[in-house]
Amino acid sequence: MHLFPLSAQSRLRPAVYGFIHALVDAACAVAVVRASRGSYVADLGTFWTVAGYDLLAFGLEFPLGLVVDRLGLARFPMIVGAAMAALVLAPGPIPPWATMIVAGVGNALFHLGAGGLVLRSAGGRAAPAGVFVAPGALGLGLGMWMGRTGRGSTFPIYVALAFAVVALITLDRPASAERGTPSGAGEKPALLPWLIILMLLLVSVAVRSFVGFGACFQCPGSLAVAIGLPLAAFLGKLTGGMVADRLGWLRVSTGALLLSLPLIAFSGGSLLLVLPGVLLFQSTMAVTLVAVYALMPRWPATAFGLPCLALVAGSFPTFFPGGKQLFGRWTFVLLIAFSAAVLALALHRLARRSLTRDSNVM
Repeated sequence: MHLFPLSAQSRLRPAVYGFIHALVDAACAVAVVRASRGSYVADLGTFWTVAGYDLLAFGLEFPLGLVVDRLGLARFPMIVGAAMAALVLAPGPIPPWATMIVAGVGNALFHLGAGGLVLRSAGGRAAPAGVFVAPGALGLGLGMWMGRTGRGSTFPIYVALAFAVVALITLDRPASAERGTPSGAGEKPALLPWLIILMLLLVSVAVRSFVGFGACFQCPGSLAVAIGLPLAAFLGKLTGGMVADRLGWLRVSTGALLLSLPLIAFSGGSLLLVLPGVLLFQSTMAVTLVAVYALMPRWPATAFGLPCLALVAGSFPTFFPGGKQLFGRWTFVLLIAFSAAVLALALHRLARRSLTRDSNVM
C-alpha cells in the first residue's frame, strides 16, 4: 500500500523536471569545464574551479534544503536555479570564479527544489525519483564532452533553459498531493534508531559515489566510454526504482549491488563488463533517495540534499591523485559488499518502522 495516490500531474512532473534536469546539468558542466580550460589538472586554479563547483552543487543542497523546507518553498529555488544555469551560458566574458559560483549555487537550488517536489508527490514510490534524476547523467555526460572537446554550440541549451524557466513560472502548479503530507509525518521517532538508519543509507550513497568514479579507471579513453558510462548510469537510475517498486526495495537493491560486484571489480577495463556493472550499481539511487525521505517526510528538500552531501563526500578523495590510487579490484570488492550490507540493514530496519507503510520496501 502506497502512502497516497499519484495524480496525473504528479506522474508527468518527474519526466518534465527530468528533462530540465538534463539541461541544467549540461549547461553547468560545459560552462565550468570550459571556464577551467577543459582540464582537471592543468593548474591549481583549474582544479579548484572544478572542485569548487562540485562542492557548491552537491554540498550546498543540504543546508539550503533546510532553509527551503523551513520557509515552505520549493518552486522558487527550482526556477531560480534553472535561470542561473542559463545565465552561465549567456554571451559575454565571465570570470572562472563567477562561473563556478553561479553554476554551483544554481545547480544546487534547482536540484533541491525540483527533487523535493518529486519526492513529496511520489506517493512513497521510488520510480518517480529515478525518472527525475536519471536524465542528469546524460546532461552531465554531454556537458563534459562539449567542455573538453570544445565541440557543439551551447545556444540550443541556453534557449531551451530560457523556455523552461518561462514554462515553470507560467504553467507549473503544485498538485493537491504535493501540498499534502504522507502518513506518519506527524510521528516523532526515537532518535537513535532513526539516526542509525539515516547513517547507513548515507554511507551506502557515499560508497556508491566513490566506486562510481573509479569503476572505469582501467578503461582506455575513447568515445565509447564517453557515451557508454552516462548511458549506463541513466538506464540504471531510470529503471532501478521501477523494478524495486514492483519486486521489493530490499531484494532488488541489494541484489543489484551484489551482481555488480564481479562486473566492476574484475572487469579489467572491459566495457562489456563495466557498463552492465555500472547500470546495476547505479540502480539503487532512487531507493536510497526515497528511503531517506521516508525518515523525514516533512523535509523533502532536506531529504534530497542529504544524499547529495554524501555523494560529494564519497567523491572528494577522487579529486586528488592519492585518492585515485585507492582504486583497485579488492578495494571495490570490499566497498561494494559493504555497501550492499549496510543498505540491506537500513532497508530492513526501515521496513519495520511505522514511518514507512509501503509493503514494497521488503
